[in-house]
Amino acid sequence: MLLNTLKNAARNITKEKLQQLLVDSSQTKQRSYQLTSEVARMAGKEVCDAPQAKISAQQEAVKKKSTPYAPGNIILQVLGAGGNGAPVSLFLFTDHSRYLFNCGEGTQRLAHEHKTRLARMESVFFTRNTWPAIGGLPGLILTLQETGVRNLSLYGPPYLDNIFYSMKKFVILRNLQLKIKDCTQADEQHFEDGVMSMKFITLERDKQHISAETKYNDQVVIAYICNLKPKPGVLNLQKCVDHDVPPGPLLGLLKNGIDITLDNGKIVKSKDVCDPGDKPLNFIILDIPSEEFLPALQKKEQQFLASDNSESETTLIVHFTPQEILNNNCYQSFVQKFPKHTQHLYINSSKNAFSGYLSAHRIQYQLNQLNPRVFPLLAEAVTLNATSDVTNGLKKSKLSVEDLTLNDFEIELEKDNETTSGKTHLVNLKPMTSYHLRPKKGLDRNSEVKLNPSEYIQETQLLPEFPRLLEKLKLDYSTLSATTSSVNSHQLPKITFLGTGSCVPNKTRNVSSILLQTLPKAFVLLDCGEGSLGQIQRFFGFNQAEDIVENLKAIYISHLHADHHIGLINFLNERLRLIRAKKVSKKLSLFAPKQITPWLNFYNEHIANLSEAYELISNADMLEKPFNLQDFQTDSGIASMRTCLVRHCPHSYGVSLSLKGPPYQSVEEEPIKITYSGDTMPCEDLIDLGLNSTVLIHEATMEDDLLEEAKIKRHSTLSQAIEQGQSMKAKHIILTHFSQRYAKLPRLQINSDSGAINSLTNVSIAFDNMQVSIEDLQHFYLMYPAMRALFAEYAEELEQRAIKREFKLERKRKLMNS
Repeated sequence: MLLNTLKNAARNITKEKLQQLLVDSSQTKQRSYQLTSEVARMAGKEVCDAPQAKISAQQEAVKKKSTPYAPGNIILQVLGAGGNGAPVSLFLFTDHSRYLFNCGEGTQRLAHEHKTRLARMESVFFTRNTWPAIGGLPGLILTLQETGVRNLSLYGPPYLDNIFYSMKKFVILRNLQLKIKDCTQADEQHFEDGVMSMKFITLERDKQHISAETKYNDQVVIAYICNLKPKPGVLNLQKCVDHDVPPGPLLGLLKNGIDITLDNGKIVKSKDVCDPGDKPLNFIILDIPSEEFLPALQKKEQQFLASDNSESETTLIVHFTPQEILNNNCYQSFVQKFPKHTQHLYINSSKNAFSGYLSAHRIQYQLNQLNPRVFPLLAEAVTLNATSDVTNGLKKSKLSVEDLTLNDFEIELEKDNETTSGKTHLVNLKPMTSYHLRPKKGLDRNSEVKLNPSEYIQETQLLPEFPRLLEKLKLDYSTLSATTSSVNSHQLPKITFLGTGSCVPNKTRNVSSILLQTLPKAFVLLDCGEGSLGQIQRFFGFNQAEDIVENLKAIYISHLHADHHIGLINFLNERLRLIRAKKVSKKLSLFAPKQITPWLNFYNEHIANLSEAYELISNADMLEKPFNLQDFQTDSGIASMRTCLVRHCPHSYGVSLSLKGPPYQSVEEEPIKITYSGDTMPCEDLIDLGLNSTVLIHEATMEDDLLEEAKIKRHSTLSQAIEQGQSMKAKHIILTHFSQRYAKLPRLQINSDSGAINSLTNVSIAFDNMQVSIEDLQHFYLMYPAMRALFAEYAEELEQRAIKREFKLERKRKLMNS
């Protein structure tokens, strides 16, 4: 197809130029498509994104085929249950539609983790217009756009449209059409499609509690009453014969609830030839964030109760409401007015100690065997072990969903009656808990996620070479311990990698964020991708995480791509909470491109005023003169900061931090200098900035074979990043920001005997939840043989992909030569 397009359209491009472009670009599909587009435009053709267009066409075909029919399966599934920094979000999926209720930070990562398909997502509903409810939406929108979704509707309180207008510089929509509906408007208080109809109930904050500082978005919450459309009963063939319906496709239409007209003009209705169908079911999504909304709930309770009538019944209510409101007598009184058959599910339980990020724990347990200090078990896992909220490695019994639901519910109900007699029982939900609305099977806990450490360890023991290489690694470490002093085993600075992936998060690599501890009570954050605060909470535990935010001296944002700063709002919210609780008095220093100002100003004016929490300092101000205020030096332990422009998007910066010598550092030792590249192609200015660095943290997005793709996306390959470190004479090089195609290990050429990358012993590979000191970096290379054996199957997959790419390249070369 490409060759035909070239033959028909290329008039002003020489054969030599075409051949050169094709050969150079064939290493990536994107570059090949760019060439096709250029030539087609010369011929006056309209070009769309071919892969995305194909996906979108398939989705439209499925939708068109299935829309007239009531779905046979309708399931509510918990994506995030609010535990340990996870979002509170609920997913509704049917045979041909997907819906999401609330989208906090980390929602898309949980969806990817548990194979929840988002490709058919067309509607997202928000109970509130606050960051915990909407923080994951920018990343989700970018992901949906890449999957081929063309239309997305957002429903919620006012100002959703303004939020995305303010985000337009870092949430760039190309093929996705966004429709934003204000549920408080008279003409926008209803939703209907082939699956359900939905009524929006606006609940306003009590006017007595509205102050001048209360933003309008925080004055309104939206509740959703969802009415499922009934599914027709089973087709009765005898009735079809009685109504003279001939065999063939007309029977299928009647079966799916569609009335037909026979050749003789007789109209046959579906209800006349089908047995009685299911009784229509309703469910309610309810979020009452504070007591100020309870008067509005009382005033409109009849609208909720009216949904339960003779024609339909309210099957369940999903409560997003926090614990303190659930215990309120007014709220309890409202809940008890529903019939006894109505189930109440609680999605925001403080008892839920697990976030649901299972793969992060799996890989951490496995890497922990290599070096427990560099790869410590997450505090979340330690807490779950202490509460026995982990599986014991035994196979689950084959109970039916009905038996499991009934027994589980009755047991919890008995416990509840013992302690809170007379109150309606609420079932706490965990990540991946499901509720089957059709067929009506009720609560299903079979898919709930739990840790299974013994399984993760056992997996590694079955690998061919890993046990032997692990023993060799332990022997190497014991030899080092015998010959070196352990006095500085916990030496600062410590570098904790919270996110080491690029663009979008996946199961094992979150987006960019690095926590640098410079003093016992001083921390600095380098970039702040979505979910960074949650990563800290899971790694350190809630108490220590709060201490870190309290002692956070600065946040540095390298550039304004969404995967590098969407998590900022969460940190500022938490910092503001600590300021108002009198636990901290100083603003943190926010180093960022000044182009972030409109976004922050909008958030301060319309969502929540966070200006008390930070002081903005432009990265450009440090191009010529380092930032070295005395107070900042004392608090942070950073003697000076300098930046340079790097080769990525506009207003992209690299940074170097020179640390003040800690008390235990001898006078003879050189000051510690840490350089961070942000996102960049190879850059001479960065080399000058980081000259003689102690540690260079450099992005290495692509493997060496994808040099052309790296150029297009303005990133670095593995070898380029290492060369940058060599050029600046860095003592240690840490590679990070890997493309999500390298979920576990980037494609490296590792010597199986020495473990060195191209004989370099000062190069380290970053993983999420990896914590290193400078001493750890000196011996990091010792882990490479065992690490390669641990991910041997994955490394083989990468090699096979590389071979396939080379075959495609060779075929294109032969095609051009012919």
